[in-house]
Amino acid sequence: MSIDKWLSEKDIKKERMKREATFKRLTKEEVQELKKKKVRDIVKKDDKISNEILEEDRFLTKVFEFKDWLNQRTYLKGDIDKLEIWIRNLYSTVNFELEKTDKLIDNNDKMKIIKKYKEIPPKLLDEKTRVAINKKIYGTKRTNSDNYYLRKLKSLIQEKLKEGEYYEILDKIIKIF
Repeated sequence: MSIDKWLSEKDIKKERMKREATFKRLTKEEVQELKKKKVRDIVKKDDKISNEILEEDRFLTKVFEFKDWLNQRTYLKGDIDKLEIWIRNLYSTVNFELEKTDKLIDNNDKMKIIKKYKEIPPKLLDEKTRVAINKKIYGTKRTNSDNYYLRKLKSLIQEKLKEGEYYEILDKIIKIF
């Protein structure tokens, strides 16, 4: 059904008259700009759709291409080198996708850890240790003293974790008995 059936003829004529009047008021340059803008919008929409399709189905299309190439071959002994290349390419794309997702997961985990680190009260760590941790988090160059404070913090953490295990045992004793 067309929209014309829903509108009365008077409304349609009024709309056409308004469009024609506004179009006649525009200069040639403005008309050209509007046409260019419309074309850009259409191209951007097509690019977004095609990029989404390419990202989602890139590996699948490569597999289908390999399948088609393989189906065309009748004698594979002469194509061993090409087979190896195809398989290596497919394997590398799988590894690339896995690494990309791992990096995204790692970045999310790192951001969560950084948020938790910011919740630690400032009085818990001394200033030099906090500076060393910040340098480690943000990847700036560390000095020997920064490395010393990080090692010191690591040994302190290990001691506290051992103490924590003992306190857990004591807590269980108190709860049970």
